Parts: sequence; structure tokens; C-alpha cells
Amino acid sequence: MRKRILMPALFLALAASPLRADGLRLGVGPFTLLEDGSDFQLSFRPEQSRFAFGYRYVRWTEKSEDPFTGRGLTKSTSTKAGPFASYLFRPEWRGTAYVGVSLLRWSRTERSLITGEAGSDSTIAPFFGGGFTGRMGEYFYYNVGLFLSPGAKLVTRTSVSSEEDTGAFDIQLHLGIAF
Repeated sequence: MRKRILMPALFLALAASPLRADGLRLGVGPFTLLEDGSDFQLSFRPEQSRFAFGYRYVRWTEKSEDPFTGRGLTKSTSTKAGPFASYLFRPEWRGTAYVGVSLLRWSRTERSLITGEAGSDSTIAPFFGGGFTGRMGEYFYYNVGLFLSPGAKLVTRTSVSSEEDTGAFDIQLHLGIAF
């Protein structure tokens, strides 16, 4: 709980500091609409800078079912969270392409709906990518991006399932408020 409060508090303190923020943004993505889902991105761009810094948090839950009976087998909750930095190619324009890097803690907990046992794993991995971001009017913005981490690996096991993911991606689709 403490980590979830620390990063937003830091960015709000930066926005209120004597350093004038040229862009403080809070965006919400589509994973928020999923079961047990959250998808938030908070970013800050110092005045006249081509760099933006921020924090990304995304969480979602999936259920797997037996294809023959439809009976629920497992429920998996995945989370990716961590800081990022982006380089904006044309920050003075209303929309600009960007490249960036993020360091995300990727974790998953898989719970058997039959036995109740759980398996979990987590890793911290760099994600590299880019996208396009821009303003819509004076107070709103959008962000579309794709970040990849080819070396990331997670393995979760229960008595009824085993899941191994090698490589990861982070799709960023956000609409939000810009200050």
C-alpha cells in the first residue's frame, strides 16, 4: 500500500514545486474495465524538456476454463508496475512520437479454483518501445504505445495448471487529463 501512494505523491510534489511542469498527465487505460483491473499512468515533463518521466501501473485478472465442461480451472492476476522515461521527438507539437524505456516489476499469481492452492512468480525487467502521444484540447491527452521485454520470464504452477511466459509486452492505450 505504501508503494502505491509514494510515486503519485512524488509526482504531485514535483508539480507543485518551483520547477514549472510543462506537462503533468494522469491517464487511464482499458484494463481498468476488466475484472479486478487497473490501468494508470502518471507522467511529468519538465518545462522545455524533450524528456518525460513517470510511473505505470496495470493489473488484470483472467480465468481459464476446461474447454469440454466449461468448469473454471484457474484464476490468474497479473500486475506490471514501475517507472519509465520517454524521449519526445517534437514536444512543441500537439502530437509527437516518442521512444522510451521502463523498468517494470511483472508479477502473476495463479490460483486453482478446484483446490484453492496458489502459485506465483515475479521478475523485474526492462521494457523498450515507443508510441505516439498528443493533446486533445487544453486539458486532455491520449497515449498509444507498445513496449517489449524479450528476456522477461515468469513461471507459475498449481496442481491443475502450469504457465510459462518468456518475453513480455506492455500495450499502452490511455486517455487522461493534462495539466
